Formats: sequence, structure tokens, C-alpha cells
Amino acid sequence: MKPASFLRKLFLALMAVVLLSAALPSSVFAQSNLMRFIIENKSNQAVTVRLYSSDGAGRAYYMSVSSQQTKFMTPERGQYSYHLTACGITTRGQLDLSKHQFKWMVPKCGDKGGPGSKAPNTQDVGKLLALTKVTLVNKTGARLVLTLRGPQTYVFTIPAGSEKVVSITRGEYTWGHFACNNGEYQRGNLTASANRVREISCK
Repeated sequence: MKPASFLRKLFLALMAVVLLSAALPSSVFAQSNLMRFIIENKSNQAVTVRLYSSDGAGRAYYMSVSSQQTKFMTPERGQYSYHLTACGITTRGQLDLSKHQFKWMVPKCGDKGGPGSKAPNTQDVGKLLALTKVTLVNKTGARLVLTLRGPQTYVFTIPAGSEKVVSITRGEYTWGHFACNNGEYQRGNLTASANRVREISCK
């Protein structure tokens, strides 16, 4: 092989190595700039989340996770505000996705915790929703359509002589219905806390 030809091939090989080395950091950076955000939905309802970047760049992400499913998205690293809808409630807050993979665990509506909810970089969505289970007992002698107004508004239908366990946001409520005295409107108060039982009867 002539020296000039050898030197030319060596030069071309070195150039190829230099170009490949220059391209690799950009590719690696592009991958490391993404963050995996996981939602494990153990509730009996679909969960939806919207992320909006807090740095003014206008980045937005959306994901819907069906009941008993796990999904993930890969937004760019950074600080985000979120809109979360789960168990019939929409809540808002801030989320840090700048440092490590992050996971939301969604328990059954009204519950908290569960297997895996205390793992590193994991958040229990039950605490974000602040739901509690309340037992409503219908003692009006008629079909009861009960409206609760407080931190959220709910309407529950309970057959005569039955009870219903509902998951609602903790707090103070007023209730109202037309089940008594030929449609007379009656009302009262309810404090929603863990395992509260509320009997609704005619006054």
C-alpha cells in the first residue's frame, strides 16, 4: 500500500471517530433530559393528569390511565404544575420532575397507602385527594336523593331502608333532600371524617 493512500485512509478513519464522539454526548443528553413519570391506578375509576411546565416554555403533557392499569409518560426534566382528576375529584398542585423517576400510586377511592406506596420517589395519591369513607343510612321510608354541599358537591340516590358507603372529600357539609312529608325540603349538617355513619330520617 502506498504511504499516501495509507495516510488518507487513516485520516478518514480518525475523522469518523471524531464525528461519532461529537454526536454521542448530544444523544446521551437528549435521553437523560427526559424523566419517567409513572401512574399506577388501583382505583375503580380512570385517572387523568395534565402537566404544565413552570419555566414559561409552554410544555404540556396529558395522560389517562384506566382502572387497574399502569402507564407512564416521559416529560422533560423540570418543575410542573398538575391537574389531577381521580375518584371524581380534580385537584391541583406542584410536581418536581427534575431529579429522578417519580411514581404516583392511586389506591381505591377513599383509601390511602397500600403495597408500594412508601417506596422511594413514590407518592400516595390518596393523601392528595383527602377522601374519606362515610356511610349514609336512609331512614326516611322513601327513596332518598341526597345532595351534599361542602368542599365538593355530591348527589347520592339511596333506596328506602338501605345504606350506601361513599368516598367524599373530608370537611364540613350541609345536606338536603325532598324525601319527607310529601316533598318538604329538609336539611342538616355532616362532618365527613373516617368511618362516619350518618342516618337521614324525617324531622
